[in-house]
Amino acid sequence: MNIQENEIFLTLARTLSITKTAEILHLAQSTVSHRLKALENDIGFILVERKRGQKQIRLTQKGQEFISIAHRWNTLIEETHSLKSASPQLSLSIASVDSLNTTVLLPLYQKLINHTPKCRLKILTKTSPEIYELVEKREIDIGFVLREINSSNIIIEPILSEQMVVLRTVGDKNYKTVVHPSELDPLYEVFFNWSPTYLIWHNRWWEPLLSRQLEVDTIYLIIAAMLQDQRHWAVVPKSILRSFAETKIFVISELSDPPPNRVCYKILHRYPHSRDAQKEELINQYLNAIL
Repeated sequence: MNIQENEIFLTLARTLSITKTAEILHLAQSTVSHRLKALENDIGFILVERKRGQKQIRLTQKGQEFISIAHRWNTLIEETHSLKSASPQLSLSIASVDSLNTTVLLPLYQKLINHTPKCRLKILTKTSPEIYELVEKREIDIGFVLREINSSNIIIEPILSEQMVVLRTVGDKNYKTVVHPSELDPLYEVFFNWSPTYLIWHNRWWEPLLSRQLEVDTIYLIIAAMLQDQRHWAVVPKSILRSFAETKIFVISELSDPPPNRVCYKILHRYPHSRDAQKEELINQYLNAIL
């Protein structure tokens, strides 16, 4: 068993498609099939059920059981390379959704930048499904998401539950400390789809086809829209105000009938590499300090 054969099997176990596996790994389909057959010959049993004319494949029972072995084999290879490495510097890669990167996690990143000894830090902004895929493929160490997606290779841990509030500019004449959803004019809403449960709550109060005059997908677009017109408002997690408190431009109102809290999750690969425990310990140390 070599590194490429192992990677092909793990990707195939995730996609259940030789075509998709070939696309992801930038290989010819014939190469994928040939390497998979070589792996089966090497280990002495069949991993995949092949049926002519069917696009998707199925793992055999032994193929299912072999997934954890393949992950452990990758871990051993990683540990071997770590022993050969001349640099002891810790390298940490993190992916998060935009609304966490620009608000909740900024203090975490500042602490990591100032950490001693210095560590190499890579930060990505992705959607929740993309982050799950990156963690599963081990292209990042830790992910921060807003959705639970079941995966046998992913550990999901809730780290924060945030109250949702109404964000307004200081000059808004309709400002009240507590507001009922029916008092908010949907024509001036800056809509952000925070989660499926949030959307259900939102559609209970405002007709989907009539509201959402302005829909955005980043925090800074919410801010930009509200600065253009003081009548604009948005339902946001409470942490957003903390990020812009120094500007003294925005205020929040609590909702008398609020949506469900926004829950943030940390995700990790179930089969850690040699230095993953050290990375998680460092992240947890600073998360505990800021949350």
